[in-house]
Amino acid sequence: MRRIPKSEKGENTWKSLFESAQRIFLQKGYHKASVLAISKAAMVSPATFYQYFSSKDEIFEIILETFQNEFFNLLSSIIHSESTIEEKTKTLINRVFDTFWNFRYEYKVFREAEFIDKGLCLNFHTKIKHILQKSSEISPISQNRDPLFWFLFGPLFYIAGYWILWNDAEVPQKTRETLLDFYLNGLSSTTYVFDERVFSTLNDLSLNDENSLNKGEQSKKRLLDSAEALFGEKGFFETTVHEICRNSKLSAGAFYLYFSSKYELLSQLIHKTSKELRYVLKKYSERFSDRRDLEIASLKGFLEFFKHHSNMYGVVRESEFIDSKITLTYYESLKKPYINVLDLAKEKKQIRGYDSDILSMILMGIGHLLGQSLLILSDFSTSHQGLQDEDIDIYLRVLADLMMNGIAKRSNEKTN
Repeated sequence: MRRIPKSEKGENTWKSLFESAQRIFLQKGYHKASVLAISKAAMVSPATFYQYFSSKDEIFEIILETFQNEFFNLLSSIIHSESTIEEKTKTLINRVFDTFWNFRYEYKVFREAEFIDKGLCLNFHTKIKHILQKSSEISPISQNRDPLFWFLFGPLFYIAGYWILWNDAEVPQKTRETLLDFYLNGLSSTTYVFDERVFSTLNDLSLNDENSLNKGEQSKKRLLDSAEALFGEKGFFETTVHEICRNSKLSAGAFYLYFSSKYELLSQLIHKTSKELRYVLKKYSERFSDRRDLEIASLKGFLEFFKHHSNMYGVVRESEFIDSKITLTYYESLKKPYINVLDLAKEKKQIRGYDSDILSMILMGIGHLLGQSLLILSDFSTSHQGLQDEDIDIYLRVLADLMMNGIAKRSNEKTN
């Protein structure tokens, strides 16, 4: 039960503990934060901490509650306004980015809580979709709420993470303006009819032949595969080197022959995932010459790859809270070649002339939230249980239309 301070001194102590907890959670993450560290940062004893909060979890939950209330109030005020679709979208972009920056301590805590608690994440996403439905301009755009949610909030969440959490900077004005243009007008420079093959699944995409690996390479792969399974099941912090070795039937000596620590193994595991994902995306996209087909085929390949490596999608997500440099390296390895192909598509007049660096983050953000919804939360959500390939294709078709054409024209068509 929360202890409410009754004096000015008590209020100041409560506030000091709360702000210290925000900083500690931001710096260390949930798992490494402790009551002792929070108390020391607030310059009080742990005994004083327990006069106001029953545990680390309680103060964590209060921070989450504060952030969610602020976010939902913000979103509702925008959706319920009498503004045009263009004005609402511009306000949404600016106020979400500004709120995430001003509440960046709470935002970091919330991002980690989303990973720890699937129920909290699913409820957060569901409430956003319900609020979107209340807009007379936005809700008619798509009767299927999920693709619209991925289209609008995938870039917002990803770009906020990139700038605010990983680079400790506000989202640049040019990025905001480019995102607004993309939301309203979409990717395609002309009306486009997709090649139906973009929705098809490729088979037999074997990444490497184990028989071609030497004994040392096989041992290293066994350790990486063991870590992938255990990190996905238990999380990085709850998995020990001993368990990784036991699961791979190799000794600790073998482990330290290839990795200096569990952190280095994580880094190499994510590097391996990046390399394999890029290989699969290349196979899915090399059948097409138009970037618009390539974008949707790549989303299909992305989903297919992580369907078979579902643990790794969670591991990549968790690495954000372990070492943001690892996460940044992973996404940069995907972004750099992406920029080159987007530049080429602009030269061919296939897509609009957006800044390719910014556009790559927008499109990666859509894929990131799509993956989180269908690969991590689908097993947890009763509405998505038993999701079949044909269901995914329906989602992709709606999402593809939004990505190519934006929401301004479609909103006007629906409301006229």
